[in-house]
Amino acid sequence: MRIQVKDKIMINTPATKVRRVLAHEFENIDQWSSGITESGAVKQGAIPEGAKVCGRVCDGIREDFTYYDEQARRFGYKGIDLPWYFFINRIENNWSVHSLEPSKSVVEMRPEIDINPFLGLLLKLLMPFIKKNLGTRTLEELKYYIENDQPHPRKLKAQQKQMEAA
Repeated sequence: MRIQVKDKIMINTPATKVRRVLAHEFENIDQWSSGITESGAVKQGAIPEGAKVCGRVCDGIREDFTYYDEQARRFGYKGIDLPWYFFINRIENNWSVHSLEPSKSVVEMRPEIDINPFLGLLLKLLMPFIKKNLGTRTLEELKYYIENDQPHPRKLKAQQKQMEAA
């Protein structure tokens, strides 16, 4: 069973800045996403033309670029080695950035997840929650980070909890 989410948000910043955070600093998602505690670059493998890394590792999950188009301001990546997610057969995400005006842009994300059919019905019931967490929260946090040059309050709260647990 395939779950597809499509979400977008307008950001009051030039597309070049948005692109820098999303694509050029791809491995640094842990700086702005509350759902990621640790991320880093993967440089072993085929690095797409225009990219500086072939992928990243987020909380133990490797994500490799499937395509990277600097001119069109879009890229995609897929999850590799999903050890904790036995019910996921495939996960991919596609991002694009479009300039609206010199100081406004739109970011679109389109994650696709192929899941074990047995769990498909349960996950279908959870779609509103999945969409909110996969799409809306991620885009809200990205927008806040780019427009304010600092992490969203949710990210700061997550970092505080992490420090308290350590």
